Amino acid sequence: MKIGIMSDIQDNAEGLILAIKRFNKEKCDLVVCCGDWGSASMPNFCSNLRCKIISVFGNNDADIFQFLTRKIDKNWNIEFNKTCAEFELDSKKIVVYHGDSDTLLRALVNCDNFDLVLSGHTHKPLIMQIKNTTHINPGSIVKLHSGKNGGDSTIAIYNTKTNKSEIIILN
Repeated sequence: MKIGIMSDIQDNAEGLILAIKRFNKEKCDLVVCCGDWGSASMPNFCSNLRCKIISVFGNNDADIFQFLTRKIDKNWNIEFNKTCAEFELDSKKIVVYHGDSDTLLRALVNCDNFDLVLSGHTHKPLIMQIKNTTHINPGSIVKLHSGKNGGDSTIAIYNTKTNKSEIIILN
């Protein structure tokens, strides 16, 4: 399966629309959001996505009640989880966490209980292998991060069959 990964949308509708187009182009089977949608109107821009979204909330998702209410009203194909989401795909144990506690994030990456740890928060794209665990931070939809891809909106794609991952710069 191909998993599209995004984080830190921060109310950037234009970037989110580009991400959704790219996930569809890549034929993703699932999209994961590592939190920080911003306002509860942002998932409206995912209506063209051809697969389900599994999402956690981040430290900048103010009104969780509004997200959950709108999910029902708008029939969004999104599974919202408060802090962490755990699931298995193609025999890969996956955990999603926003990443706003360095201690908790390090524990998830180093515990050797997961094949894949997905996080956001830093706005810096990252793919790192630690023992048997792949840690992916897709960077951010909003153009705030610095470093190698400074200023770029980024997402990531992970293939559960090949265990290959890549960071994609959105144009």
